Parts: sequence; structure tokens; C-alpha cells
Amino acid sequence: MYYKYLIFTEYNMANIEEIKDKISDYDYYFLKNLQAYIDTELIFFGSVKRIDFFRGKSDIDIAIISDNVESVVRKLQNYFNIGKSKIKRSIQKHNGSTNLIYGYKINYDDFENNLYLEIIIYDVKYKEHINNIIERSNELPFFITLIIYILKIFSYQIQILPENMFKYIKHLIINVYFKENLDKNLMTIKILK
Repeated sequence: MYYKYLIFTEYNMANIEEIKDKISDYDYYFLKNLQAYIDTELIFFGSVKRIDFFRGKSDIDIAIISDNVESVVRKLQNYFNIGKSKIKRSIQKHNGSTNLIYGYKINYDDFENNLYLEIIIYDVKYKEHINNIIERSNELPFFITLIIYILKIFSYQIQILPENMFKYIKHLIINVYFKENLDKNLMTIKILK
């Protein structure tokens, strides 16, 4: 694996260090080397930054903001050894704004090592807006985080709540909290090249 061969510097590693205790050693070195390989900071958000993260079950949400999105996408494609069919174009609109935010979305699943990544890559011109979305995602009210945590126990540990039902309820709760339908404001399409 890459972490055996790459030599990396400690630039912008604080974000990875913040989640180090929540993830496995394998995940940590995989992500640290990924950041060094693409030479761009990984911004972690969602459950990995809250108390409702379940190691080996929850996906790790990552945002990448770059002034050269196409280069980052190619590097990710190479690092994950995936085809273009795994890369989706992302178009977002939030809070009644007429401005659209364009990006790319990649889901990476390593079932053998229980590592699940959801990565969205944005142009630096959207940085302020993306930082606001990330901040809102990381700072959900305690009662919402607690409800999601309990749902995850029923889905991940006790396994009496099917995963698709869990995702539906989770999205419903978050949509009500944000007073917007995230599914209607986030569209992803496959790139057919």
C-alpha cells in the first residue's frame, strides 16, 4: 500500500490529527498519504467530527478545495485506481440561492479494511460557501446528533434497522433541521467519458 513508500511532510496535517483517535491506524496512514499524494488539504466533516462516528461502519466525509480541481480529480482517480465511471459531477444549490456550486464526488469503499470515503472536490471560488456548509454539518445540535447516534446503534450494532431505512430517517431529520431538502439541492451525475 502507498503508506509504505511515500515520504510526506507535515504541512496542513492538523485536520487529520484531529480525527486520528477516531479512526484506525490503517485509515490514518491511508488518508495521510492520500493528502500528501494529491498535495492538497483534506477537510473532514460530518460524523467523523462529531460523536456519532462508528469506526469501520460510518463513512468518512471529506471536502477538498483546490484551484486545480481537474488535477486533484485525476490524482484521486490514480490513487484509488478507479475508472471515470466512479466519478460523479456534483451540482448544489442551498437556501434559495440562485448560485450553483459545481464539484466532483467520489465514493471509495475498501470493504477489506472497513474504510468508506465520500469525497467532494470543489473549486476554491466556492470556499466560503463550502466552509459554511461544513461548519453547519459539524455543529449539529446535540439532540439531533443523539438521535442519529441512536439510529446508528439500531442499524450498525443491533442490526434491526435496515441501512436504507436508516439513511432515509437520517436525511429526513437533517432536512427538517436545515429547513431544506438536501436531496433536491444536491444532484450528482455520472461522467460519461
